[in-house]
Amino acid sequence: MKNALLAFSSAIAAALLVGCAYLPPPPLPGSGDGFILQKDLENCQVALPPNANTQNFRKLGLAVQFQNISGVDRTTGKPLKVDPNLSKRMQVEMGKLKRYTIVDLHSDNGFLGDMADAGLANVVEQGERRQIDLLLSGSMTFAKEIRELSDYTQIRYVAEFDFICKDLKDGTQKFAEKAFGLAVRKQRWSIVGGMSGGFSEKEESAACLESAMNAIAVVANKLGNTYPAGGRIVGCTASGERMTLDRGFEQGIAGGQQCVVFVEDDGVNIPLCYARAEPSDNTSGIIPYAWNKTSKDAAIFRKKFDADPKAFIKNYATFAVGYGVPSNPMDAK
Repeated sequence: MKNALLAFSSAIAAALLVGCAYLPPPPLPGSGDGFILQKDLENCQVALPPNANTQNFRKLGLAVQFQNISGVDRTTGKPLKVDPNLSKRMQVEMGKLKRYTIVDLHSDNGFLGDMADAGLANVVEQGERRQIDLLLSGSMTFAKEIRELSDYTQIRYVAEFDFICKDLKDGTQKFAEKAFGLAVRKQRWSIVGGMSGGFSEKEESAACLESAMNAIAVVANKLGNTYPAGGRIVGCTASGERMTLDRGFEQGIAGGQQCVVFVEDDGVNIPLCYARAEPSDNTSGIIPYAWNKTSKDAAIFRKKFDADPKAFIKNYATFAVGYGVPSNPMDAK
């Protein structure tokens, strides 16, 4: 009986230990439909994202060039009405991401010039290509698919991007992947066989653009995970419940951005906590919500931080870096 009780007690203790164990941090999604929110991290072991690098806590120069743009109707084999200026348009869309300074690779910057004039994009002309950090290139193909349903025809436009990201500073290829985007339209037909409403073939170019926009969102997500934005913590409240980051929306910090606060100790980055960013134009509030309880080094620094948060920020190089993206980067306002 005594042995049985001991075994039962051991089982209960083991179950409690398992229940208190921290989960590993979630992998960064590779597609545009996976975002990282506070609920995804608050019960996880605190860890830096794979590509955290303080050297990238600045605006990166990005050049965008998509070539071999084509489209085909899979039913008839006829070419689609794809905007020949779509590569420029994709450059424009990436220009909306405050994380990057867009380097114009086209002789006529058109849309980009208008966006720059309106303060919606940062543009560097062709003569300043030495400012390029990253080159995003590839091909775009579109396919039209028709599905006959009970009372209407469904028309699907599928965009497929084969894209490569190269780091021109060190000459390495960071990733090469595919991205897909979809736009769906409907056509309704009358009893006598004529079209009674819905999508018109004249709108084909706009449908291709919509599918391309959905694909480019996947690309933007991948870039955000590969080159997470971050900055230095420059202040905090007396309680330490709120910190101030020297980067904001204009430097690529998104609203609701999940972050890892870390301290640099003799060349080693020690993650301290997960936190949520609340950006203004050029600074962000950083609100910690889950501290690192699995690292002895983190425990030492946590004790120093709790003793005097303001002195800690002054005496130790402390940073915050984004962990994943909180929403579709192309939806940023």
